Amino acid sequence: MFHMKCIFYLIFIHWVVAIPQINLYFTDQVGESENYDEVGIRYNCIRLASNLDRKDFTRQISSYCMSESSLKFHIEKDNSFQTFSFAKLAKMNITSEDLYFWSTPIDIIEQYQIYLLSNDSSLAEQIFYNCTLPRFGSMCQYEFYYYHENYSSLYEMIHGYYKQYYDKTTNLTCYTHLKCNRGYSPACLDWTEICDGKVDCLDGEYDEEHCWELDFNECKPNEYQCNNGLCIPNEFVKDDTTNFDCVDRSDELDTFDFIAEVTSSTEPAFRQDDTICRFSFVTNSCIRERESVLANSMFSIKDNNVSDECWSAYKCYFAIKTAEHPDITFNVINQECKTIIKDKCPDMLYVPNIPVFFGHIYTAYKKNELLHPLEIEPPYLCSNKSFYDDSLSLVLETLLNNTVCFKVSRFTSTGGVGVPSDTDRFHNPMDNIYQQIKGHHSIIDFPLHRCNESNFYQCRNSSKCISFHRLINGVTDCPYNDDENIYENTNPGLFAQVKHKYYKCQVTNKYIAQVELFDRDCDCGYEYDEYGFCEDKDRYDNFTRRTISFQTICDGFQELYPITIDGKNQTDETECEQWECDNIYTHCDKIWNCLDGKDEMNCDSSLPPLLNCSSDYRMCVKLNTSELTCLPINKVNDGILDCLGTTDERASGRPPYHDFDGGFYCQGQYLTPDYLCNGHGQCLYDEDEQFCQKNRSFEMYSSICADEYISFGSDAEKFLCDITREDKERTKYFKINGFNQSFENEVNGNQQIDVIPTDLLDNPRCHRGLDLRVWLNKSSDLNSTSTCLCPPSYYGNRCQYQNQRLSLSIRFHASAQLLKILFAILIMLIDNTNQRMIHSYEQFTYLSIRDCKVKFNVYLVYSTRPKDMNKNYSIHIDIYEKLSLKHRGSFLYPVKFLFLPVHRLAFIINIPSEDDYSCSYKKCLHGECLDYFNTKETFCQCHQGWSGQYCDIPHNNCNCSSNSICIGRTSDNRSICICREDYFGSKCYLRNRICDNSQCQNNGLCIPYDDFMLTKSQEYFCICPNGFSGIRCELINTQVDLIFDKDIHLSHSIFIHFIKIVPFDQTAAIIPETSPERSTTLQTISQATNS
Repeated sequence: MFHMKCIFYLIFIHWVVAIPQINLYFTDQVGESENYDEVGIRYNCIRLASNLDRKDFTRQISSYCMSESSLKFHIEKDNSFQTFSFAKLAKMNITSEDLYFWSTPIDIIEQYQIYLLSNDSSLAEQIFYNCTLPRFGSMCQYEFYYYHENYSSLYEMIHGYYKQYYDKTTNLTCYTHLKCNRGYSPACLDWTEICDGKVDCLDGEYDEEHCWELDFNECKPNEYQCNNGLCIPNEFVKDDTTNFDCVDRSDELDTFDFIAEVTSSTEPAFRQDDTICRFSFVTNSCIRERESVLANSMFSIKDNNVSDECWSAYKCYFAIKTAEHPDITFNVINQECKTIIKDKCPDMLYVPNIPVFFGHIYTAYKKNELLHPLEIEPPYLCSNKSFYDDSLSLVLETLLNNTVCFKVSRFTSTGGVGVPSDTDRFHNPMDNIYQQIKGHHSIIDFPLHRCNESNFYQCRNSSKCISFHRLINGVTDCPYNDDENIYENTNPGLFAQVKHKYYKCQVTNKYIAQVELFDRDCDCGYEYDEYGFCEDKDRYDNFTRRTISFQTICDGFQELYPITIDGKNQTDETECEQWECDNIYTHCDKIWNCLDGKDEMNCDSSLPPLLNCSSDYRMCVKLNTSELTCLPINKVNDGILDCLGTTDERASGRPPYHDFDGGFYCQGQYLTPDYLCNGHGQCLYDEDEQFCQKNRSFEMYSSICADEYISFGSDAEKFLCDITREDKERTKYFKINGFNQSFENEVNGNQQIDVIPTDLLDNPRCHRGLDLRVWLNKSSDLNSTSTCLCPPSYYGNRCQYQNQRLSLSIRFHASAQLLKILFAILIMLIDNTNQRMIHSYEQFTYLSIRDCKVKFNVYLVYSTRPKDMNKNYSIHIDIYEKLSLKHRGSFLYPVKFLFLPVHRLAFIINIPSEDDYSCSYKKCLHGECLDYFNTKETFCQCHQGWSGQYCDIPHNNCNCSSNSICIGRTSDNRSICICREDYFGSKCYLRNRICDNSQCQNNGLCIPYDDFMLTKSQEYFCICPNGFSGIRCELINTQVDLIFDKDIHLSHSIFIHFIKIVPFDQTAAIIPETSPERSTTLQTISQATNS
């Protein structure tokens, strides 16, 4: 027995130190059905957080689960792994914590803990398989193909896989819950193509049915309306340029050309898998390869009267590669393919042979018009329906196969430059036509009798009408583009209603759409003014040039745009004669803010000076002699050049908005140190080589300023090498020195271990899921097979189907008295039946002082596929105090627009400060009536053992532990348990002992992180008492004493604001990048003191 215990702990020590921990959740498969595609049951799951490197801004919980039945896998016992009964484990003093660290499935660990607590004889013979990684699972039957011992955690392994991931597969994921003929396989419907304003189904307008309802959606005053009609909180607008809350990305309008592709090497998350990336004529999917696959599918449908040779030549014309033309050049197109078209093709035909636009508009070509050697000939648009008016440039009417055809005259094509591609010759020209005609396409099934309602706009000279939320949004919806051109002088009444969507340019008084503001284009009517400034082009430029900053006034650099006062242009650099240029904001910042450079004197005492110059002199390499000498201060910035590199005239003549200082200057250019003394003159008169030593005793292969050579340089060379260009900080903040900082070890998201087989990366079998080997342990040659663990957005044996789902983004607000209370957040998808069925749920902990800025992203899925369109669904959110399990409050959000396959919702929830929300409702038979905090509705909170709308449905098999409360059961008969603090697991039987030996100092309270959030660097959080801070409460807070003059009359309390400076990073994702973080406290003032 002792020997076996030692073996176990040797294994345990090895795993803790070296290898990942893989605990499966929900291994107790529910039901016997082998067709799991029809039900939403997910089991054999791994749970972890996505993108932990952004955990301070966005936190997403991801579950990768098996969605096909394990009954299809005939797994036999593998005798190479030891097995032990629960009774034997108990005799060896093995704990449930041991099993947890040994990658045992959570359900088995909890069953073992139940056995230890109850000594239930029925569990004594249950078997535990002692798996050795990479094998894991209830019978050691699973293995990740891309496991490697170099990975130290499950998160690192999964994150590492997706860092190298690139989906090149031609097998698309598909949305199959809508009847739609998308074309020949592998073409299929994508969820992004539903309600995108164009018909994609060839057999009907099914993908645009009901979408008109979005136009009638109205947002609250504190909400922003996305272009697609859905609503998000105003607080979420322009808050993070890489994570979108509108599915169409319209909440982050200054992302300009950003395309959030899944090929961007990151694990499945909202920003890739729940986002519309482009609006093209063929697809809106984020997978770039989908466009080419659909194009190939379109060209695979050929008229039987057209020869294969002709059709192949037309593909060649559009640079679509085929077996006959694998390598396409302009010579091949002009000399071979056009000749075949001329000789083998009919005079006019549809290309492709299916409708290209809106399900009924074909593109057709006449072969005698395709002889231009370079340009792509514009097509004819053919249809048996009306699709145009006089605003379209369509000419030369003709007939083809009972359709009327019009020639497109406004057309953008690509000439014969470089290598021809299907993007340049087919996709881009078709997109150009699509942009021209889409405004003429009416909203499918739109009730025209409602066009006269007050919040709708009738397009000019058209029967089409659109909701007000479509006006001035950067998207053309009307045939004449009048929805984007509404001005005060032409339509003053309407302009007053949409004025908030405009920005008024301060220089030109021109109105531009808010969507054009800070989009890197100058839309205010001038590219640059005399000062080189365009106010709407860049957010940061506009802020620094229009915001007065005390810290940068009179610092030698003009930042502010001039303001005319009393007929004079005033800036931040006028009337500075009495201003001290050497101050706490300018001293020793490597920038000459003072004309004589005194603010940079005596800054580096660690190195001896190259030359001892007095305070009235500055070092200088003389123009004529190239010697390092001391220049009198009265010759600095006097307009006369005395020193090489213009080092004595750094500040004189500095132009407005000059954002750097220093550098070796000659004839209008600044040279970096690597150009000095490198043997190649850059200046007109070789000033950059003039001062360099000749006949060195060694050979140089770069500049004397290089690290390996600088120690051999002369004093003059060392001085000029040190005069480097320094970028000026354009925003500075008032600061108090002496604050201590505590640093945590961040998750290294950039670490990459190249251990994944190339074939798994080049053609991932599971699309966006994880490929899993299943060991069958048969004696035959086929001893293993494969399955997939799919993220919530996909399902199927290869994660090939797109799941109907809700994507929630939630931020919580809490009052001051709740900052240090740990809450359990439970989010459930329920229906309106008497059973009040819980289709899916997610739960996590929330601590305001830790998570107040965090946006939580949560998936909820339906229990059946497809969802029942005859039911109403809602999102029910419960908030409990983790320590006492006291119910704090509940919220209800109805799920509208059930026709949407992916429904993005965004909320801000204020956690209630009080819990007085009971009501009287006699129908709550075995529960109590409670009010929802955000609506006037009520609900019955059932006692344990009861469920249903009125708590009248008994269920006596809730199996939550005594360290929890049972909320109810899901549709697949699993208990929903809220665990007390320090407990976790599906049934709350497992104890998290990370805080037993708390590392929190100064009486800080240790709080474990959620089990799926654990990393090596972050397993717990310390709630610090007043006066302490830091990761472990190890820092004594700096005390700020405020003393007020006795003549100042103070109120009983004051608000004190603390500002944390966030360094500016123009590449940062969070917008606005430069905003300091403010925290505010209310301080009571004793009337007996003035401080």
